[in-house]
Amino acid sequence: MKKILGILFFTFLLIPVNDVSAVGPLQNWRNEIKPTIKAIKEEVKPTIAAIREKTQESIKLTITASPSAKPWEIRNEVREQNKGLLEQIKNQVKEKLQALKFNARITGKITEIGGNYIKVSDNKDGKIYQVNITERTQLRRHFWGKSSLSEFSVGDEVNVIGRYTDETKSTIEAVLIRNKSIQKRWGAFFGEVTAKNSDNFVIKTINRGELTVYFGSAKFVDNSGNQSSYDALSVGSRVRVKGVWDKTLKKLSEVDEVKIFNKKVSLTPKPTESENK
Repeated sequence: MKKILGILFFTFLLIPVNDVSAVGPLQNWRNEIKPTIKAIKEEVKPTIAAIREKTQESIKLTITASPSAKPWEIRNEVREQNKGLLEQIKNQVKEKLQALKFNARITGKITEIGGNYIKVSDNKDGKIYQVNITERTQLRRHFWGKSSLSEFSVGDEVNVIGRYTDETKSTIEAVLIRNKSIQKRWGAFFGEVTAKNSDNFVIKTINRGELTVYFGSAKFVDNSGNQSSYDALSVGSRVRVKGVWDKTLKKLSEVDEVKIFNKKVSLTPKPTESENK
């Protein structure tokens, strides 16, 4: 019986997630349910003990009634008697473990956003799911950065992993929501300034088109790395901006440095070869 329980629990802990790669969130959740698994083990212990006691009593009675019976015959007879009960325990444990599994995995677009939930239209059949968000739900951006519900918008595409909480399988308690539409990534971006405003400027990049740069308290430096300022920036300047790229909104925020590659123009003409002699 211990072997049966061990296989069931080990199999449960190795359940794969096919829709979304979420090793960190899943591992955290598995750590959280360890006490629950331990409780299930404790719950079935009395039944297992009762089976042992009943088995021992059956063996004694069989030996008394049939002193000439072979040991393996007695064991087989007792095993058959308890087979049904053992199967019941196995099914009960399996049902409890199934209830703990992530049986809800959907991908779709947000149709509504509430204080602690979102509604999602499944890409496959258009079914609307209510996805409830708890304190244990992890919200992530497309590139796996931490997110918040305030960043979500109606129309965003999301991956959801969680558990169904109703018989119709239309309500999900989410353990992970990945918003694929919030494509934010930190990096360095090069471009030419096309517009300069009071709290932002626009750069034209080669691969990502025009991006609006919200520089905030960013540090400005020149091409030698010396301290500079926003006043030194002008339309036509080439810059390198380090910050977080939002692909959907086409902007750079959380900027920590702007490097200005202004070309220095010499007003004094170079001397000719004859003048140097």
